Amino acid sequence: MNVQQITCNSNSVLMLVEDLRSQTVEHFIDFDLETDPELLEIVELASAVTHCPYAVIAFLDGHTQYLKVRKGVTKTKMPRETGFCTYAVEQNHLMMVPDTLLDERFANNPDVTEGSRIRFFASMPLIMQNGEKLGTICVLNNKPHVLDQHQQLVLKILSNQVMKIVELKAGMKMLEKNQKELAEQKELNNDANIRLRSFFESSTNFQVLLGRHGEVIDYNKTAYNFIKTVHKAKLQRGDTFVKYIHPEFAPTFIEQYRLALQGQRSAKEGLTDYGEMGIIYWEAAFEAARDNNDEIIGISYLIRNVSERKLKEQKIVAQNQSLLEIAHIQAHEFRAPLTSVMGLISLIKQDDYDAPREYFELLEQAVYALDAKIKQIVGNIDENVTIDFV
Repeated sequence: MNVQQITCNSNSVLMLVEDLRSQTVEHFIDFDLETDPELLEIVELASAVTHCPYAVIAFLDGHTQYLKVRKGVTKTKMPRETGFCTYAVEQNHLMMVPDTLLDERFANNPDVTEGSRIRFFASMPLIMQNGEKLGTICVLNNKPHVLDQHQQLVLKILSNQVMKIVELKAGMKMLEKNQKELAEQKELNNDANIRLRSFFESSTNFQVLLGRHGEVIDYNKTAYNFIKTVHKAKLQRGDTFVKYIHPEFAPTFIEQYRLALQGQRSAKEGLTDYGEMGIIYWEAAFEAARDNNDEIIGISYLIRNVSERKLKEQKIVAQNQSLLEIAHIQAHEFRAPLTSVMGLISLIKQDDYDAPREYFELLEQAVYALDAKIKQIVGNIDENVTIDFV
């Protein structure tokens, strides 16, 4: 690996570190740290112990240095390239600049040559438990200065204390957020459950949810009332449901139940004679029931009572049959009396309407026969064709 590759890789690592730091700093920027009494006490203590008029707790992202807690400083943020902490945050130990005019990194800094005219700077990075550096705690002076070992130790201890307070605040903030989200989610779930249960209970269809072993997990009011009426039993969770299935349908039910457990949806229809309740036409649907992880936990079994529809269909079939019979009569049975009438009229016309008595007797018989067929058709229509389509 050549020098150019090493330099490129180093730059990539630095960019990654900066991105991670920026993402983490974003979580702390909006925290109300400026008025935190513990942090304010720390900057006061740092200023007093080091005999420096200025003390700051700062966070750094990719472009900005945020001066969050301050002693003697009015600025709240500044460009990162002109900030002293830019260099300090790259180190793991205390950084001290006894005289900024003698350090080429700061000699031309605007805060050194004009404005605050900072001549002394000492800083300790703020390091999280995972080793990530978020910013610094620093002290500044308008004249050259040096911290003795005791003062340096205090600044190191204070940096650790700052991180403990900030991480505690972050944890509390995250806990509050999680609790709020949990409460909101719980409320949403409760509302959803209420709506789902209301829909489930208000359905006129027979609905049950069965487990993987055929046990009843849940049921609606229609299912409960039907079982109570037909089987004289109270449907309960944990019941083996197949005992409520009509013996003739039981083999089909078991087969479709097993297919549903494999994820196959199916539907069946038929009729069952329930004695006093009469014959009920039904449609049954089998569908897999899944949990939040899309795992099959059982099946949804739904039965619709379609007796009214089936009876209407039967009436329509009867109507169609009647219409076919009418068409047959029109095509065949009407022809004989009509042919007789037409033939006799033709003979009468040939005799110049002076026909013998036998012609009129035959004509009368043909008319009576035609009238009988018409009455038969009207009777069939009155009996079979009148259907309520509403």
